[in-house]
Amino acid sequence: MATRTLSFFLALCACAELSMTLNFKQVGEMNVKTPAFLGLLPNVTSAGVTKYDLLISTFSGIPFTQDYVWGVPDVGSRLESPASWTPEVITYQLHWPNEVEPVPVDVFGKPGVVSVTGGFFLPTKSDGGLFLIDGWPGKAGSPVDISSDDEKRDWFFHRVEWVDMDGDGLKDALTARAFFNPLVGSSKGELLWFQQPKSNPTTTPYWSLHKIITGPDTFFRTAKLPIGGKLRTVIITCGFFSKELRITWTDDSKGNWTNTKSINSAVIDDGLQYFSVEVADLNADGTDDLLVTVNSASNGTVYIYEVPADVATQPFGRIVIKSGYSVPGFFTNGKGAPGSAFPFYPSANKTGKPYILVSGDDDRHAYVMTPLSKDPKDWRYKQDVVYHGGGTVGQIVMADVNADGIQEVFVPAYNDNKVVVYQVTDTEG
Repeated sequence: MATRTLSFFLALCACAELSMTLNFKQVGEMNVKTPAFLGLLPNVTSAGVTKYDLLISTFSGIPFTQDYVWGVPDVGSRLESPASWTPEVITYQLHWPNEVEPVPVDVFGKPGVVSVTGGFFLPTKSDGGLFLIDGWPGKAGSPVDISSDDEKRDWFFHRVEWVDMDGDGLKDALTARAFFNPLVGSSKGELLWFQQPKSNPTTTPYWSLHKIITGPDTFFRTAKLPIGGKLRTVIITCGFFSKELRITWTDDSKGNWTNTKSINSAVIDDGLQYFSVEVADLNADGTDDLLVTVNSASNGTVYIYEVPADVATQPFGRIVIKSGYSVPGFFTNGKGAPGSAFPFYPSANKTGKPYILVSGDDDRHAYVMTPLSKDPKDWRYKQDVVYHGGGTVGQIVMADVNADGIQEVFVPAYNDNKVVVYQVTDTEG
């Protein structure tokens, strides 16, 4: 297909000291049925070259249908023709696979392990879990569920991070899980971690479970944030059903999360359907901020929360950078916008305020937000449409997959049954 370039030009007054042109060049599309979540798995060759495999989760809300996790090896070497990419099945044994990510090499001391979070509250799709799949690329093994069946409840999971929670030198699986009964509207969420066993971790099911707090139910991030004059590991959690944005930390002197009496938690904000969170310095003032999306059928919002000097005792400043996301049509029950958002730079050597990519989720768009000023106190952004399709837009990913200094963006268009690939560049004056 012919390439298509979208150019977004910003020319501001001299006091703002910022003008730039951002280009999204569409290089092609890959056909795949109902792509939802994307991941990029780096493979480092013996020559030290990093190649990227595209990971894709696909699912259907129709009961008893089969769902898949796919992989496309080394997309950077074939970037000129995404239409020729043929996804390979990693597994078809999971129901409603959500985030699919490469497990960092330092977790198990080897590459080729993929993590998949799964499950949702729809009929025949509700038996979720946290799964490891070893052996990709190549002949991937069967999924191993490392989550514990401690309660006879249909839990579903969205994300995992790998953190040494007990100081034994092994990284454990930090996650959140949710339960929702649509018939009566009841829900439950938990932040918890599964302890990595000393031997054969990728083939050992049902790792030991450690509960942290109740409430968190969807996405989260860990970060080093200030508490009592020191940087400590903090977990920032979104509560979609619980409607709480939280921070959780441990006061244990060794950072050991098994000491449950030392665990503390505080509410940053509440009353909204908090969906995703990322941690980054969004205004280039040297201090991290929180980028948070609130998912809603009628008034979805992207917020920035300014991190205070002490997150345990001081409030977070909240800034609305975009509101009014909504789901088109009359049948909006169970739908919402926006989805996830993340900051980015078009090139590795870029500094200053980052751009922000936003998945519109059920509003059928992908967006880019451009800061309108270099001033750290000026939180204005301009939003432009990158993609407009016929239905849901899933989780977007980005990387320089062919090492040419230009970032590639991969947009999963769920209802349009394709992944759209862009290259993004900017010029600044």
